[in-house]
Amino acid sequence: MATIAASTLGLVPQRRLGALLERRRQGHGYDLADMARRSMGRFTALELEAIEAGDVVLDDHQIEALSLIYEFNSMPPAAQRSRLILADDEDLPTTLGALDFTDELIQSVMQRYVALLYLLRGREVGEMLQVRCDDVAMLASAFNHTVPDTLARLEAIMSDELDVVADHVERMRLRLVVPAAGLLVGPTPAGMLVLVK
Repeated sequence: MATIAASTLGLVPQRRLGALLERRRQGHGYDLADMARRSMGRFTALELEAIEAGDVVLDDHQIEALSLIYEFNSMPPAAQRSRLILADDEDLPTTLGALDFTDELIQSVMQRYVALLYLLRGREVGEMLQVRCDDVAMLASAFNHTVPDTLARLEAIMSDELDVVADHVERMRLRLVVPAAGLLVGPTPAGMLVLVK
């Protein structure tokens, strides 16, 4: 059974980042060969094409290199206001393979969401957070649950699963993000959940 762990699932949505890279490249009037030359051998034009298509899972070193080549900001997660969206054009990362949406998997996605809230709000794990009504509705809809059940589940995670959430927060604190691409929360049967500004 696959689980969503901060160490398994990155924070940068592949397809959203790829679309951002493509727009930036085109905005500068470059083609893929130009970008490959700018990378000074780090990436080939074919590799950049796959990255822009969202077909490559990138590590933090690759994201940092791309941020220099394409001239965009990548940084550790910082405090920001965010809202949860369902990115139905964002594919499931290949590192997770085929998923069965069991209650355990749904719980792990919700734990990851709660951890991201603590991280983005700069709050201590264990504090009860106010969750945006729209976010709760999005989670409920994505997993075909009721809003009251989803809110109760999130509150239980904040009060009863502190060790798991704290572990997620610490792992994610060390990762790079691309604010313009959003933050990957996790998969649902309807698509990927992403926190955006």
